[in-house]
Amino acid sequence: MAVKRLTKSQAHRLLSEELERVGWDGPSTFTVEDGSRPHTHDLDWWHERTPGNERADTRRNVAYLSAYHRIAEPLGGRMFAGGLLLDRRKLWMDRSVMSRLERDGYVVWVKPDRGEPWFEITDAGRMLIEEDGGEPG
Repeated sequence: MAVKRLTKSQAHRLLSEELERVGWDGPSTFTVEDGSRPHTHDLDWWHERTPGNERADTRRNVAYLSAYHRIAEPLGGRMFAGGLLLDRRKLWMDRSVMSRLERDGYVVWVKPDRGEPWFEITDAGRMLIEEDGGEPG
């Protein structure tokens, strides 16, 4: 059975719904490109500009986490660092959001010997989504 990836419009709608649920108008960033986002293979790049005083457990970040996780579900939940795989292109994740989520233990960085690294949701990340009223992971 073939894996059904979301289209760009389906992914945008899912992210918009998650953000609207927590009181945000919509995505502040939604970049879809043909290839992988440059430099994303390096975890240090993700953390370069993340202020230490910004929390990961804001409703906005939880909405992004819930949407990203749901978009990645058809591929085993792997939120590939270079971009979430859509039907034809890649959705580049918000750098600041993912940096804070990784720093605070809601996702972990997985870097295989070969291939692209990904973020994987942790039990704490699943609990955060469920406590916030989002779709369970």
